[in-house]
Amino acid sequence: MTSSGLDPARSVRLSARQGYVVVDVETTGFSPAKGDRICEIALVSLDTDGTTVDEWHSLVDPRRGTGAVHVHGITGAMVEGAPVIEEVLDEVWQRIAGRVLVAHNISFDLRFLSVLPGSHWLTETLCTQRLAPGLVPDGKWALGACCERAGIPFSNAHAALADARATAELFRFYLSRGLSWQDELDRAAQAPDWRPCGLPQRQPRRR
Repeated sequence: MTSSGLDPARSVRLSARQGYVVVDVETTGFSPAKGDRICEIALVSLDTDGTTVDEWHSLVDPRRGTGAVHVHGITGAMVEGAPVIEEVLDEVWQRIAGRVLVAHNISFDLRFLSVLPGSHWLTETLCTQRLAPGLVPDGKWALGACCERAGIPFSNAHAALADARATAELFRFYLSRGLSWQDELDRAAQAPDWRPCGLPQRQPRRR
């Protein structure tokens, strides 16, 4: 059971008409094919209006060095005793299933999520970075730069929850411009009933 009351052992039907979920992962490097792994993950759930309804995040033991500590600030000591990614996957997929997945530079996050068991829950996706030229033009496309042009305060970059919150704010800014992704919502709503992966579970350790 999580702090929000969601039970990953219970089958839940999640309709995308309830909204979106913003994801951010911090990793040991750039390539899961070369052995890099997730060392922190955050998910921020939004309703169809873009209002935050739930947040969750966890450090993850990558079972190797945490990589660029100077970038994400995650040391080996911080992930000692944290769950491995398989132990939080039911939590992750339950929150994603049937919702539109949103991220800034989503191809990076998908690179790591798509190799995990249960990744068939990754259905409809939106990338706030790819949408940026039409909504926050005339500048660089990094998350901090986009937030600055949208008037969104942003600090603690490359911490998963801070990045996910900032991306959620940026996405709300996009929605405020009258954009609608109803087709994506409808397609994601056609996802099958969520079922737990059956992988070992352990309460994630929060920062």
